[in-house]
Amino acid sequence: MGDVILTTGVLSALRESFPEARIDYLTRRPFDRLLGEETSLAHVYALPERNGTTFFPYHSRYFHFLRSLRETRYDLTVDFFSRGPRSRMIALATGARSRVGFVDRDFFAQRLLDRRVFTLTTTPPVQLALTVDRMDYLASRLRPHSSNSFAPPRPSHPPSLHVSEENVASAREFLARDLPDGRAFWIFFCGSGISAKNWPPRRFAEIARRLVARGFGVLCLGAMSDRLQMGAVRDALTSREGVSFYEDLPFGSLKGLCQLSSGILGNDSGPLHLAQAVGREVLVLFGPGDHVSYAPFRGRFFKASLACQPCQSFANHCPDNRCMQEISIEEVWEAMEEEIEKRHAAPSGERRGSCP
Repeated sequence: MGDVILTTGVLSALRESFPEARIDYLTRRPFDRLLGEETSLAHVYALPERNGTTFFPYHSRYFHFLRSLRETRYDLTVDFFSRGPRSRMIALATGARSRVGFVDRDFFAQRLLDRRVFTLTTTPPVQLALTVDRMDYLASRLRPHSSNSFAPPRPSHPPSLHVSEENVASAREFLARDLPDGRAFWIFFCGSGISAKNWPPRRFAEIARRLVARGFGVLCLGAMSDRLQMGAVRDALTSREGVSFYEDLPFGSLKGLCQLSSGILGNDSGPLHLAQAVGREVLVLFGPGDHVSYAPFRGRFFKASLACQPCQSFANHCPDNRCMQEISIEEVWEAMEEEIEKRHAAPSGERRGSCP
């Protein structure tokens, strides 16, 4: 999810540069639903899935899918990450006159292959560590008459997702059930899909207790893969008053809830990118994940001061997961109090719990 969302700034740049162009997007399910409401896109394709079918029926469907892309007669194809042979095969199969590959490595064998596949390859400068900055650099290369200058230190086209009135209405339905008194609320994304990236459940529970004591509600949201972590947070609560748990909310409802929230705290994961893309600042807990490339572009993050971070193996063999254990409750709570004070100091129309 995160990588898909981080490409949306490029879509905004393309729409600005080519206002009359048809722009389509290809991704994997279920992220076609995530981008389905984006007004800058004419169509969002999902890659064919095998779904248990045998070899020949699946590859027959895949061939017909590639043929339909070619028949659309695209002028430009952009491979955002150029990861592996499949994305290169799809870019080549479109038959677009201009095919752009965004590559991080420049091996000799890869150069030979990419000369066949792409009409232009571009590699971000090493000074651009953040993925959002690299995406903005890519956007600068796609603009007409663009120069080779570096991208600005913050993206001129940050990632963004459209939030519709229907998204907000759906979010309010959830809130009417769980927070009927209309109190402000925080969102916790206490899972991440990878256990080594999760902050200890008891610490989430303690932060939730403090927020409820301050008069806030708490929504703990996650996917089915986060069920164990969310269950551990639930079990660690001495009282569940003011705290609700939801799994696998529709993307639209999730966008609406993030926009209506007073604040968002979570482990390094895709939903934190979604929250930033709808305009919310976030507090992100980084452990073994890549805080260099995926630091928040709206908000701040926490990490331990360990030489092994980021851990490319996601700490599969780490005996104690110290990188998450060393992020204290107090440093996180101090940052949250600053966010709370900032919200209450703002004019009523700018409060984070309000909806524009």
